[in-house]
Amino acid sequence: MAMGAIIRARRPGPEPEPDPDEELRRTELALRQLERAELYVVSAIELDLHDRERRLALHRLRCEVLAACDALRRPTPLR
Repeated sequence: MAMGAIIRARRPGPEPEPDPDEELRRTELALRQLERAELYVVSAIELDLHDRERRLALHRLRCEVLAACDALRRPTPLR
């Protein structure tokens, strides 16, 4: 069974100001999820696949996950 994209309806009008505490909570949750994902990628790397391209793909994926973590950890500029 194919999964379709979920489209959320947007209400017209200005966006409400985000709650800083809620944003921090969501960011911390995202970081925890990415840290778990990195563990899974490392486990896949440790399988030591023989195909060089597949090994490189796993290493690139790990780099992307780590880069996303770094980006989320950077402080956001004040408005």
